[in-house]
Amino acid sequence: MIMGLSISQVLVSQFVTGHSVIFQGDLVQPQKGVLIADPNFKTPLLRLTDARAAGIHGLFPDYSKRQAWNSNESLMILRSGTGEAYLYNGQTYEYLRILDGIGGEDVFWHPTNPDLILYNPDSILYSYNVLNDAVTPIHVFAPYTWANTRGEGNLSNDGRYYAVVGQMYNYTTGEVVFHDLLVYDMLNNSIPASLPLPQGQLADFDWVSISPLGNYVVVDYADEETGRYHGVEVYDRNFNFIWQKGLGAGHSDLGLDAGGQEVLIMDVYDDNANMTHINKYSLATGAETRLLSVSPFFDLHISCRALSRPGWAIISTFDYTGRLTDDNAGWLPFEDEVFALKMDGTGSVERYAHHHSRRFSPSTPDPDNSVYFAEPHATVSKYGTRILFGSNWRTNISEDTSLDAYLVDLTNMLTGLPGESPMLSESDFKIFPNPVNNQLNIIAAQNVRDYYVRIFDPAGKLVKEYFVNQSNTTLNLSDLPAGIFYYKIADGEGLKLDVGKVVKF
Repeated sequence: MIMGLSISQVLVSQFVTGHSVIFQGDLVQPQKGVLIADPNFKTPLLRLTDARAAGIHGLFPDYSKRQAWNSNESLMILRSGTGEAYLYNGQTYEYLRILDGIGGEDVFWHPTNPDLILYNPDSILYSYNVLNDAVTPIHVFAPYTWANTRGEGNLSNDGRYYAVVGQMYNYTTGEVVFHDLLVYDMLNNSIPASLPLPQGQLADFDWVSISPLGNYVVVDYADEETGRYHGVEVYDRNFNFIWQKGLGAGHSDLGLDAGGQEVLIMDVYDDNANMTHINKYSLATGAETRLLSVSPFFDLHISCRALSRPGWAIISTFDYTGRLTDDNAGWLPFEDEVFALKMDGTGSVERYAHHHSRRFSPSTPDPDNSVYFAEPHATVSKYGTRILFGSNWRTNISEDTSLDAYLVDLTNMLTGLPGESPMLSESDFKIFPNPVNNQLNIIAAQNVRDYYVRIFDPAGKLVKEYFVNQSNTTLNLSDLPAGIFYYKIADGEGLKLDVGKVVKF
């Protein structure tokens, strides 16, 4: 149950979009299920869990590059510090159950089927159906000990392609040897392309992933060297080499820019300028676009999981070991913050919240005495309307039981259709229930007559239109698939009366 303020009570007329210093300050930790307004950004902030009270080793998003919600956002997965996957209602945030046996470095919601989770605990890819608990082996990547993305890759947006690195464990030396890059085609259950890796020549290996549209394979070899099998390399889906850059092992994600081009968003430290640059790289050409420069005194994660709101990346910054005391006078722009960064090079941002989390204790500021999952790892929902992050709220920093999941809910701040501004004032319409199964009720003020209701898909395509000549009406949405839709209510001359989002299940 969500208590506290209503979403409409914490709406602002616009996002904070400047680059000025905004000091985090102290904020009493919200109670579970109580909606508050972030005091600096006025955005709706909701604490979803209380792991300590439940006796759980923390509850938090899996990783910034992984989608927490299923394809229609009706379900959501959180992780615990001991590795279990916890299933939640994706709209009400009600805890449902633990998903026993769902583990490994690669765990994905299927990009188009809301009932399926794909997971790979070693070298076998399985599907798990959340409706009937059916587990189905999909493919065995023989003869490898492990064959996965190493925890940071994703499936193509249509769920067809999966790029992995085949690894063999040497039981004599205890070393992992990276043998081959593979592309798996789920539609045809085949390996259409592979690339043997040069043995004894790899300085390191971080991750591999297919690109969002399935056109490219991207590998981060985690060093700053130039030349083949170093830095970041991009291949086409058949492993024809395209480009390489010595970008190191910065945080990154693959996404789509506003023009639908496949891109890599990555942070890169510039020792000459002593700044961290967040850059966009075209997968097709390697062309670089500087998006934003921030202080090198903090680190950050990147999420491009808003597949239906392309052109934006979610950034979550966190202080590293050398910066563990708060100083209002010395606070830096975007410090300990969650914000959206536009991919067009204009530096445009939408600033959402401070996360109030700290991984490193000032008394023991080293990775061996810290809780990795206390990094916020902010990830964004498919439709870009909700931002999920983890935080210990700077309490009991050395204990993972202090970690909880928090949500910035932008549902009523991003309800406008593409190119339109959202309605931020009180409306003359009541729309319910939402989420809806089949029948959507609309109640208008008594003086409102003769209006049009238009339903759009997330891309802005009109899928339904109704003319209403009375105050109250019921719309039949039974023939629409499960997912998120937008509605627009306008009078006969096209004047916008209300816009909003409706979730169909």
